Amino acid sequence: MRILELYCGVGGCAAAVGRYAEVVCGVDIARSALHVYEQNFRHPVRAATIESLPFDQWRSWRADLWWLSPPCQPYTVRGRRRDLDDPRAASFHVVVERLQQLSPPYVAVENVPGFHGSRAHDLLARVLDEAGYRVQERLLCPTQLGLPNRRRRFYLLASRDHALPAVAAPQPARSLPLQGFLREPVPDELWVAEDVIQHYRSAMHIVDAEDPSAETHCFTSAYGRSVVRSGSYLRTRAGVRRFSPHEIVRLLGFPEQYQLPEDWPARRLWPLVGNSLSVAAVRYVLRAIPELAGMEA
Repeated sequence: MRILELYCGVGGCAAAVGRYAEVVCGVDIARSALHVYEQNFRHPVRAATIESLPFDQWRSWRADLWWLSPPCQPYTVRGRRRDLDDPRAASFHVVVERLQQLSPPYVAVENVPGFHGSRAHDLLARVLDEAGYRVQERLLCPTQLGLPNRRRRFYLLASRDHALPAVAAPQPARSLPLQGFLREPVPDELWVAEDVIQHYRSAMHIVDAEDPSAETHCFTSAYGRSVVRSGSYLRTRAGVRRFSPHEIVRLLGFPEQYQLPEDWPARRLWPLVGNSLSVAAVRYVLRAIPELAGMEA
């Protein structure tokens, strides 16, 4: 199976499919994200806006599956929710137009829950319906798959030629202990000053490293810059600290062999991992495709 990974970031879809598919290209505008992508995958990448890709390039990829993780800011509850009027949604118009012209066998979309019911969602749903696609939609959180990280997202999977088998919602699984995702030693830049903790104590989500039932809240691209509502903090015997980028990618389900640049500071990596995907959730959704049904959970 040939996959086109649009808005690829650091490669969440590529990490999910692994050896079970060929990623023909990862496309993103962020060169720092593509640097991390290339460090982990041999797939071609392209640093470009979606709007700038020539039509012949789309056709030449001959992709069986288009994976889309468009910018979530037009639909998030923390934003202005300008939907298709948001400049960051301009590329989505282009993707939908190319979808109408080329009709790939499969299309998959990941976004925040607010995408469902948006005008962008309505546009995509109408185009898919007119082209005869069969569509599955769901909300899915990694905690349902046994990961101690809350990252509830909307997923859409559409098939042009084949009926998609019904996939039951995963039974709530007991999350793996948070302790197994932590790394040592702890860099100095992760520790949070006591005066910051006292000032924001009521708004910070702090989990205990030794609590076997602890679950982290969704990490966003603002982690490390915004003190609250950007992710969880960890209480240890030595104090309260932030989670490292390496710990976050493990909580997102990236494989053990996935690497981040060791010489990059956390503040450079947090935005990249905060914009990424839950690999486990992506894999769960894509296993509904017959060609990918054999992927390991």
